[in-house]
Order: sequence, then structure tokens, then C-alpha cells
Amino acid sequence: MSWEHERYEVVCESCGHRGVVTESSDDWGRSARSYEGFDNVAPSTTAVGRRRSDSRQSSPLCRCGSRSVRREHRLD
Repeated sequence: MSWEHERYEVVCESCGHRGVVTESSDDWGRSARSYEGFDNVAPSTTAVGRRRSDSRQSSPLCRCGSRSVRREHRLD
């Protein structure tokens, strides 16, 4: 099984800091997301245990403390 990766430019809506998000998926319907230029925050173990979130789906945290990040455009 192979993974497909798509990269997008992202921007913090609070301070304008820019980075890149890589969104990946495989043939089994699994997905993953990671950020470059931002801290990657893993979902809570409770959300993963209740199947509300996948353990591979990180959320961004900007250096200004904001979690509000907007996806701009595809890079690939």
C-alpha cells in the first residue's frame, strides 16, 4: 500500500506566519497531517480512544500561540 502526499501553504490568521502542511492518505482510507513551521500538537488520547480523532492528525500551534491556521494553496 502506498501513501499519497499533498503539500499546501498555510498562514496563521493572527500574526501572518507562514508554513507548510503535508496531508497524506493511503489506499486503506487512513490519513495523516503534519505541519512545517508550526508546532505539531497531537490530539488528546480521549478523542483518539473515542474515535473522534485519528492519532496521525496533528493540529498546528503557531509561535504566537494561535491555533487558527488557514490553508492557502497547493504547492505540488
